[in-house]
Amino acid sequence: MELVAKDLVEQVLEEATMPGPVSDSYDPEFGTLANAADVKEAVELQIERISEPLGPALRNIVEVVHGRPGRKFAVQLCEQDLRVIRFGLDRALDSL
Repeated sequence: MELVAKDLVEQVLEEATMPGPVSDSYDPEFGTLANAADVKEAVELQIERISEPLGPALRNIVEVVHGRPGRKFAVQLCEQDLRVIRFGLDRALDSL
């Protein structure tokens, strides 16, 4: 009886200290891959919205930075739009 109780205690302690299964969908920054996909979708939406007035052609960024300001656009953005754009810009800076 004592040996069975000891085995049971060891089993309970082992189960209590062993980590549970780690989900394949875990993302350290966003919590889940589904959340990461939502963030990616939000950034892509802003890219589409910004691309509408600019057109699909990309220009060399150095030429853009050193060039003239160009046309002005009336664009209405909500707080969520601005926060998503800022997130994307912060990520772009991180990669430079």
